[in-house]
Amino acid sequence: MIISVLVLALAAAADSSAPGAAPDSARFPAPPDSVLLLPEVRVDRERPLGEARRRLPTAFTSELKTGASGRAVETLSEVLSEAAGVHVDQYGGLGAFSTVSLRGAAAGQVTVYLDGVPLTSAAHGEVNLADLPVTAVERIEVYRGLGPLALGAATPGGAINLVTVSPSGMPGLRELRAARGSFGTWEACGTAGARRGALSALLHAGYQGSDGDFRYFDDNGTTYTTADDGMSVRTNNRFDAATAIATVTWKPRAGLELLAREDLFRKAQGVPGVGAITTRHAGLDFLRSLSHLDLGWAGVRGWPTLRARAAWDDERTRYRDPLGELGLSKHDTHDRLSSGELSLGLEEAVMGGRLGLEAAGTLRDEHADLRDILDGLPDPPRSRRLTRAATLVVRVRPLGEWLTLHAARRWDLIEDRLNSVGIAGLITRTRIARELDTPQLGARLRGPLGLEARANWTRALRPPTFEELFGRAGSIVGNPALKPERAENWDGGLTWARAFGARLHGGAEWAHFESRAEDLVIYERAFQFVRPSNVTRAFTRGEELSVTLAAGPLSAAGSFTWQSAIDRSPVPFWNGKRLALRPGRQASGRLAWRARRVQLGATLQYVGDNFLNPANLERVASRTIAGASLAVMPLGRDLTITVEGKNLGDSRIADVAGYPLPGRSVFVSCGFHAPPTGTSPP
Repeated sequence: MIISVLVLALAAAADSSAPGAAPDSARFPAPPDSVLLLPEVRVDRERPLGEARRRLPTAFTSELKTGASGRAVETLSEVLSEAAGVHVDQYGGLGAFSTVSLRGAAAGQVTVYLDGVPLTSAAHGEVNLADLPVTAVERIEVYRGLGPLALGAATPGGAINLVTVSPSGMPGLRELRAARGSFGTWEACGTAGARRGALSALLHAGYQGSDGDFRYFDDNGTTYTTADDGMSVRTNNRFDAATAIATVTWKPRAGLELLAREDLFRKAQGVPGVGAITTRHAGLDFLRSLSHLDLGWAGVRGWPTLRARAAWDDERTRYRDPLGELGLSKHDTHDRLSSGELSLGLEEAVMGGRLGLEAAGTLRDEHADLRDILDGLPDPPRSRRLTRAATLVVRVRPLGEWLTLHAARRWDLIEDRLNSVGIAGLITRTRIARELDTPQLGARLRGPLGLEARANWTRALRPPTFEELFGRAGSIVGNPALKPERAENWDGGLTWARAFGARLHGGAEWAHFESRAEDLVIYERAFQFVRPSNVTRAFTRGEELSVTLAAGPLSAAGSFTWQSAIDRSPVPFWNGKRLALRPGRQASGRLAWRARRVQLGATLQYVGDNFLNPANLERVASRTIAGASLAVMPLGRDLTITVEGKNLGDSRIADVAGYPLPGRSVFVSCGFHAPPTGTSPP
């Protein structure tokens, strides 16, 4: 709140006007009383894509810019699904729980960051994409196979970093956008920036909500008979989500920057349950406050570059099921999950840039306070996880930019103090200490004609979450003896990018990847409870292909992923079967044509068949989803009106059995963009 008040004060006091440069009359003589026409100069608010490649130059990464598809209403799931190796599982329509996996790794093995602050935590093994500030995200960095160790603990599946709106050094920025669509959907957001001297500020506010009352095919929970099948309307599916971000940046001199940011997100939603047995009263409220203070100093006179961060994440969740519609008992939970983090990093380049050294240290403290006033059991005392970590990165360029060798290692010491409630209501106290060791190796070789060869290897672990270790009252029995999940990953491939003049350029990327995972956690049933155990092993291999092409007003992008994820566990009925929720084929394509005031877009996504259980008895059929959009800019790029259609074939589909997805839908948006002060209008 202090940051928010400070930003409002700066925005009110800032003078967004900037004096323009006077023309040089000596170089451009003009007769008296004449008009001199200069060529148009326009600067758009775009940060260069390349931060992910800078952090991990040898890795296979995707940098996705939101808004590039021309959609009227865009979700994080839609943007992420365009990247190779990415699969999103959705438990319903807009606003419903959804998770992301990379290269066949489970969602719990993918670390998700928001502006570099980890959201994956001891309490959240899986991050819900629907609980992220979609209206504020400017671009997405996807690290496939291995993630940057300096950001946080690396997990076996890679990492995703969501980058929100930033002042970007441009004062006077103003943006407004509103959208309306099917199923009572509304979306609105606004952004304003200001600068005065060394201080700059940015405010962003966004809202997204929907009734979610779409029609879906209901088999009434009877798979083997069609006599009771029919169409139903999704009920208790409304959600309302609001985002507010305030950022203050102070640059007293070149190379020194101090950034303070406050990110608030609140969401209230119904919990409808599966399609065959819907609920009427279950609901969920979620509130997250993420504050961080960043200091960056570009070293001079032989001093290394310094980066320091202090972050605080506070989440409060209330889940209500007063009639026990979703389980065996009633629930009214009031959970508070919080974490604090301090990190310090140093980076230095010596020998003319041929040797780069990076070192970082992190201290992270996480807490879980859990309450349930309706389950009839005592509430456990606070549980805590303390993590101390050190990272060392070495990059060698013996041939300059032609060859880059990457070696990194991270050491984590994790101390858990867990308090749980047993079946009989007894408090169990557990103390566990673990040491994690994560090494990385990579190489990048640049060749002629825009070719590059890359290869990487890593070994990473995922420690068990609080829920897996001490359980959850009424459904999960904790297992303090759980070992961390571990995986060893390899990949290698080629990239190509080249421009043919100013209007034609293209690129392609191919990668082969393999992963061997052990001690994977699965849930085994014990009476009416489930208990996690380390019993599963898996082998995953596959190919990724991405292609981009731009020729004048026409642009195209596509990706294809083929993978084989096989269960190698000792359970006879599972061994040799495909891992659940891992489609063997997935493809995505986007085509756009843009004239001066009109833009046409089309998207196509294919997801192959997959299974919902380890025994491969419940199958989800393959599907193809098409969408299209038309954007009109009557006043140039400062005003855009967009009409979009999603799922034009009206496919009645579900990612997970019992959780239907919407059919055909239409959305309309209107966006206004005022260029920053000092730029010229079109």
